[in-house]
Amino acid sequence: MRFFFALGVAVAPLFAQLPAVRTVDPQTHGWISYSGDHDLVGRWGLHFDGQYRRDHLFNRWQQYQLRPGLNFRPNPNLLFTLGYVFTKTYPYGEFPVRAAFGEHRTYQQALIRHPGRRVTFVQRHRLEQRFVQYPQDNGAYTYQNRYRFLFKAEVPVKRDRDGLPVLYLAAFDEILFGLPPNYGARLFDQNRVFAGIGRVFRPYGNFEFGYLKQTLGQRNGFVWEFNHTLFLSFASNYPFQLRRGARKGN
Repeated sequence: MRFFFALGVAVAPLFAQLPAVRTVDPQTHGWISYSGDHDLVGRWGLHFDGQYRRDHLFNRWQQYQLRPGLNFRPNPNLLFTLGYVFTKTYPYGEFPVRAAFGEHRTYQQALIRHPGRRVTFVQRHRLEQRFVQYPQDNGAYTYQNRYRFLFKAEVPVKRDRDGLPVLYLAAFDEILFGLPPNYGARLFDQNRVFAGIGRVFRPYGNFEFGYLKQTLGQRNGFVWEFNHTLFLSFASNYPFQLRRGARKGN
């Protein structure tokens, strides 16, 4: 609790940067996501996630993203990831960018689970090194640093015969902000709030469906997007390694 109080104190000044007078551009989006953490050998594994993001509720492109990585799992409730991201963003909304542009990132991540009988909490810390090719910069790359913190709660509403969750309610909040000196237009970048329901399909993974509200400040410094998003995601931790006792060729 002390950690989250301290985080709140540190983050609060970022919201003070939001201007009293601003142009608001609401959007309706549809996002589809896959996220996989697959054990390979010992504590090592592979991470991959992909995001398919559409504007006007799946009618036209907003963005897509590919994020491979290498995992290291010290224990069942702690996962470290080192990886790369490619993102492509398209013009959308009433105040679109001039043209579609790409972005390359490297990132370092820690995912921590706090399992409980009634509620499971998850926190994710991610550092990103961003190389963004903004169209107005004539093809040059702009370097930026960003930190992302996600806190999630999962509440089981139905269990199987073994007492393991089958259906659950899920909610999370993720805040993204730049790190000086290379943080872009402002320290505060965006915030994402999600609420929905999840279904577990053992041993393959879980599916979540719900509503996500994204608050995003554009680079121009005066347009703020309030994006209402239908969010569908599938997450898997199915291992790719051979089971003990399995023979080659079987």
